[in-house]
Amino acid sequence: MNLREKEIIGYKDIGVLKGMFLVPWHPKLVAVLIWLLGKYPGKVLITCGYEKRDYPSTHSTTPLRAIDIRSWYFKNPEEIEKQINDAFIYDPDRPEKKVCLYHDTGKGWHFHIQVHDRTQYRGKGG
Repeated sequence: MNLREKEIIGYKDIGVLKGMFLVPWHPKLVAVLIWLLGKYPGKVLITCGYEKRDYPSTHSTTPLRAIDIRSWYFKNPEEIEKQINDAFIYDPDRPEKKVCLYHDTGKGWHFHIQVHDRTQYRGKGG
Protein backbone atom coordinates (compact mmCIF):
# COMPACT_ATOMS: atom_id res chain seq x y z
CA MET A 1 0.00 0.00 0.00
CA ASN A 2 1.41 3.37 -0.97
CA LEU A 3 0.47 6.48 0.90
CA ARG A 4 -0.94 9.35 -1.08
CA GLU A 5 -0.18 12.88 0.07
CA LYS A 6 -3.77 13.45 1.29
CA GLU A 7 -3.71 10.34 3.51
CA ILE A 8 -2.34 10.79 6.98
CA ILE A 9 -2.13 7.15 8.07
CA GLY A 10 -1.86 3.82 6.33
CA TYR A 11 -1.68 0.11 7.11
CA LYS A 12 0.60 -2.40 5.39
CA ASP A 13 -2.22 -4.86 4.71
CA ILE A 14 -5.63 -6.00 5.88
CA GLY A 15 -4.07 -8.33 8.47
CA VAL A 16 -2.36 -5.39 10.19
CA LEU A 17 -5.59 -3.39 10.04
CA LYS A 18 -7.58 -6.25 11.61
CA GLY A 19 -4.97 -6.60 14.35
CA MET A 20 -5.37 -2.96 15.26
CA PHE A 21 -8.97 -3.60 16.33
CA LEU A 22 -8.44 -6.76 18.38
CA VAL A 23 -7.38 -5.02 21.60
CA PRO A 24 -7.65 -1.49 22.95
CA TRP A 25 -4.66 0.80 22.50
CA HIS A 26 -2.72 2.18 25.45
CA PRO A 27 -3.56 5.91 25.77
CA LYS A 28 0.17 6.75 25.69
CA LEU A 29 0.54 4.90 22.37
CA VAL A 30 -2.39 6.88 20.98
CA ALA A 31 -0.72 10.11 22.14
CA VAL A 32 2.57 9.24 20.41
CA LEU A 33 0.73 8.26 17.21
CA ILE A 34 -1.23 11.54 17.20
CA TRP A 35 2.05 13.43 17.66
CA LEU A 36 3.58 11.51 14.73
CA LEU A 37 0.57 12.17 12.51
CA GLY A 38 0.73 15.88 13.27
CA LYS A 39 4.45 16.08 12.62
CA TYR A 40 4.65 13.75 9.60
CA PRO A 41 1.30 13.72 7.75
CA GLY A 42 1.23 11.32 4.83
CA LYS A 43 4.25 9.37 6.05
CA VAL A 44 2.87 7.09 8.77
CA LEU A 45 2.31 3.54 7.54
CA ILE A 46 1.81 0.94 10.28
CA THR A 47 3.42 -2.38 9.43
CA CYS A 48 2.73 -4.19 12.72
CA GLY A 49 0.36 -3.61 15.61
CA TYR A 50 -1.18 -6.26 17.81
CA GLU A 51 0.09 -9.79 17.26
CA LYS A 52 -0.47 -12.78 19.49
CA ARG A 53 3.01 -14.08 20.30
CA ASP A 54 4.39 -17.00 22.29
CA TYR A 55 6.91 -14.77 24.04
CA PRO A 56 6.64 -11.49 25.95
CA SER A 57 6.30 -8.57 23.55
CA THR A 58 4.88 -5.06 23.58
CA HIS A 59 3.08 -6.13 20.38
CA SER A 60 1.02 -8.69 22.33
CA THR A 61 -0.07 -6.65 25.35
CA THR A 62 -3.54 -5.54 26.29
CA PRO A 63 -3.80 -2.65 25.96
CA LEU A 64 -1.55 -2.52 22.91
CA ARG A 65 1.74 -0.78 23.73
CA ALA A 66 3.66 -0.99 20.43
CA ILE A 67 3.39 -0.45 16.72
CA ASP A 68 5.93 -0.63 13.91
CA ILE A 69 6.08 2.09 11.28
CA ARG A 70 7.68 1.87 7.84
CA SER A 71 10.85 3.94 7.64
CA TRP A 72 11.20 4.12 3.83
CA TYR A 73 9.22 7.35 3.66
CA PHE A 74 11.82 9.28 5.64
CA LYS A 75 15.04 10.61 4.10
CA ASN A 76 16.96 10.49 7.38
CA PRO A 77 15.40 7.81 9.63
CA GLU A 78 18.07 8.16 12.32
CA GLU A 79 17.05 11.82 12.73
CA ILE A 80 13.38 10.82 13.00
CA GLU A 81 14.28 8.31 15.72
CA LYS A 82 16.13 11.07 17.58
CA GLN A 83 13.23 13.52 17.23
CA ILE A 84 10.76 11.01 18.64
CA ASN A 85 13.04 10.13 21.56
CA ASP A 86 13.71 13.83 22.21
CA ALA A 87 9.95 14.40 22.37
CA PHE A 88 9.08 11.42 24.60
CA ILE A 89 10.71 9.56 27.47
CA TYR A 90 9.75 5.88 27.76
CA ASP A 91 10.05 5.61 31.55
CA PRO A 92 11.76 8.20 33.77
CA ASP A 93 13.00 5.38 36.03
CA ARG A 94 14.71 3.68 33.06
CA PRO A 95 16.18 6.42 30.86
CA GLU A 96 18.09 3.86 28.78
CA LYS A 97 14.77 2.56 27.35
CA LYS A 98 13.45 4.44 24.31
CA VAL A 99 10.03 5.11 22.79
CA CYS A 100 11.44 4.75 19.27
CA LEU A 101 13.89 2.13 18.06
CA TYR A 102 15.02 2.29 14.43
CA HIS A 103 16.12 -1.27 13.78
CA ASP A 104 15.94 -4.37 11.62
CA THR A 105 14.78 -7.56 13.34
CA GLY A 106 15.11 -9.60 10.16
CA LYS A 107 12.10 -8.23 8.29
CA GLY A 108 13.58 -4.91 7.20
CA TRP A 109 14.40 -1.58 8.78
CA HIS A 110 11.50 0.12 10.55
CA PHE A 111 10.58 2.25 13.54
CA HIS A 112 9.42 0.30 16.57
CA ILE A 113 7.27 2.65 18.67
CA GLN A 114 6.64 1.47 22.24
CA VAL A 115 5.19 3.02 25.37
CA HIS A 116 4.99 2.34 29.09
CA ASP A 117 2.49 3.47 31.71
CA ARG A 118 5.02 6.14 32.70
CA THR A 119 5.84 7.37 29.17
CA GLN A 120 5.91 11.17 29.17
CA TYR A 121 5.91 13.92 26.57
CA ARG A 122 8.99 16.08 27.14
CA GLY A 123 7.60 19.09 25.31
CA LYS A 124 10.30 18.97 22.63
CA GLY A 125 10.11 18.45 18.90
CA GLY A 126 6.44 19.05 18.51
